[in-house]
Amino acid sequence: MGVQIDLGAVEASVAGAIRRKAEVRLLGHGEISIVLGWPTGNPEWALKRVPPFATAAAADGYTAAVNRNFELLAAAGVSVWPTELVRTTRADGRVVVYHQQPIADTTQLGTNLLRAAPDGDPNVLAMLDAIVAAAIAVCRPGSVGFDVQAANWLWDGTTATQIDFTSPFLLNERGNDLLFDTTSFLREYPGPMRGLLKKELIKIVHRFTTPEGAIGDLVANLQKEYLHRWVDSAIAVAAARGVVIDRAATEKMLAEDAKLMPVLLKVRKAYRWWVQHTGRSYDALLPELTTYELLRQKYGNAV
Repeated sequence: MGVQIDLGAVEASVAGAIRRKAEVRLLGHGEISIVLGWPTGNPEWALKRVPPFATAAAADGYTAAVNRNFELLAAAGVSVWPTELVRTTRADGRVVVYHQQPIADTTQLGTNLLRAAPDGDPNVLAMLDAIVAAAIAVCRPGSVGFDVQAANWLWDGTTATQIDFTSPFLLNERGNDLLFDTTSFLREYPGPMRGLLKKELIKIVHRFTTPEGAIGDLVANLQKEYLHRWVDSAIAVAAARGVVIDRAATEKMLAEDAKLMPVLLKVRKAYRWWVQHTGRSYDALLPELTTYELLRQKYGNAV
């Protein structure tokens, strides 16, 4: 893309928002990352901030993992949204990596298309088929995972384009760790929790390394998005390509995540309070609510 953004100014805005003394333009968020619109007044770019790394070497390792993920997606024939990894080194020596992307047409976002389309719409079924095909092409049991939830895709009527690359699900040869240092991600939580969370993270990533796990998560997220009317269609599309999805298992997965994620956000908020009230800096910009809670507020009464 080659467009230079003043990341120092971006970080200053983020720091102010973390201290709740300034506001930033949020385009959206997941359970891990937040998407900023920049410039704040009239956004031209979507910036996805990665938790600050303690060293340049750690940032390099993360960047290498993301680039490896791009290579694997390209080899599998998956279209990717234009994305540039940019970084800034702060005064405290920490390195912050951003994923810089042009702002997408949100009418093409997978979840928005599913919400707007009539039941059985051939265009949406074609999108679901393309997503299922991508999962089958990319996933490698025990080594390469792929988060294919509908919110991570754009669909223009012919091509499914992946837009989220902040968490590359790439495991080492032994399958017991990711290809990048996750310390910066885990620093958002109290120290005693980090070891356990790391083990749980690896378990979750393993789930995404099989087509059944990745597509099962897609189906669970359709229910999370209150798009239940598309669940049977997604399961049928997967079955047509030889992937069997157990609806009851996806419902269990959703129920567990819907309980866990709000608890983890509360823990992060409590830890942020403790860190800030003991004279230290907390580096993560946290949402007020999880996506589970936001979607329940917005669409829960419609089901």
